[in-house]
Amino acid sequence: MDSTNLCNALRMEFEGVFENKIPLDAFPTKIQDMILALTRQENYSIEYMMASVLVAVSTAIGNAINIRIRGGWISNSALYMILVGRPGMGKTPPLDFAFRPIRKHDAQAVKQFKLEMEQYNNLIESNKGKKENTTPLPDKPVLRRTIISDFTPEALMRALDDNQRGVVVYVDEIMGMFNAVNQYSRGQLIEQLLTAFSGRPLDISRCSMPIPIHIEYPFINIVGTMQTTRMHELIEKGYKENGLLDRIIFVYPSSQEISDWQSDEDSSFDKYSIMWESIIDKVIDLPFIDNGNIQNILDFSSEAKAYFINWRNNTIRAINQIQDDGLVDSRVIKAPMITARLALVLQIFRWACGEVHKDFVDIDSTKSAIALSEYFESCYSDIQKYMLKASIEPQKKELLDCLSATFTTADAIQAGKEVGLSERSVMYSLVNLATNKIIKKIKRGEYEKLQ
Repeated sequence: MDSTNLCNALRMEFEGVFENKIPLDAFPTKIQDMILALTRQENYSIEYMMASVLVAVSTAIGNAINIRIRGGWISNSALYMILVGRPGMGKTPPLDFAFRPIRKHDAQAVKQFKLEMEQYNNLIESNKGKKENTTPLPDKPVLRRTIISDFTPEALMRALDDNQRGVVVYVDEIMGMFNAVNQYSRGQLIEQLLTAFSGRPLDISRCSMPIPIHIEYPFINIVGTMQTTRMHELIEKGYKENGLLDRIIFVYPSSQEISDWQSDEDSSFDKYSIMWESIIDKVIDLPFIDNGNIQNILDFSSEAKAYFINWRNNTIRAINQIQDDGLVDSRVIKAPMITARLALVLQIFRWACGEVHKDFVDIDSTKSAIALSEYFESCYSDIQKYMLKASIEPQKKELLDCLSATFTTADAIQAGKEVGLSERSVMYSLVNLATNKIIKKIKRGEYEKLQ
């Protein structure tokens, strides 16, 4: 079977997937084919694979190209992403595939760094004891690596300072990283991640640093995996309150079934590995000059800009209709910035695949970014039950257990008396539960359980 017929056959095989509104067509055609082929041959999840290639391309872009969202609002393409699923769902293999070319670049950078350090140390040694005609020392070599997995917060900032094109924090089972950095830095890293995501400069001063670090345009990507049973820890650590949760893209496949292995031996893994490496290499080769300035900024085309603004305004108008501040989802406010970043990634992705230019962000990349953004938000909605239910305070959980699927304020007040809650506490609890999407306010005085 030739490649065209194979791709058509794969599309027919996965036809049901597209009916679930997974926006695979947001990607370049050859990437769609690659995702489908590897899904069948390597048991990769389509959705994990989609997300993995996105964040890998974003990492390869780094600070080489930014996007003008509006006027003076300029952003890089940084993404914070977590792949969520039950054990055995295959969260890590698609990430490993997507980042393999970047790891290869890092391995070459380490090899070159060791060679330069050896030459540098030899030069120092040869100059020892000499008073005249000494060879001038070159600058000390710097290791510029991209993937950071095992680190302290200070080491991460040093790595970013050395490679201001950008770094990616790549951690399997990412809750372990969050737990470790909190113990080490008392939350300082989280504040730095919030600052970096917003595009504000980072300044780090420590007793152990003879020279303070200043990073004018920080680029940090985050990608990792998490089991559904640990989602509630994100709430318990206060990441909803401090805004980190609103900045994270969650990927949760529509089906949690683990697929069967295929018995055929006809695998095109090597072919797609070579193709994928050439695409990432093309993006990595985009010029970046570390002079403290943004060199390359893409604008939306006039058509794309009008479409993007209309989509953003419709989203915000819906928020403006909400009278109760407690029911406003702060996550929605971050959606335009994340969507613009996705549009930039897709434009460069399509260019690297030979489909389009990289002169501006066009209407197709913009529409695809919006489709992906809405898909990711549907994933977030699907994992609310794992994130929130386990973190509900015991008394609120008791209150919910006493209520039917739909209930009134009067029902809640009566149930509150049974579990020892005052009327005021019940009213506060209803607002809190609605904000966290445990219940939904149908109309004045009437609610519906969502979990």
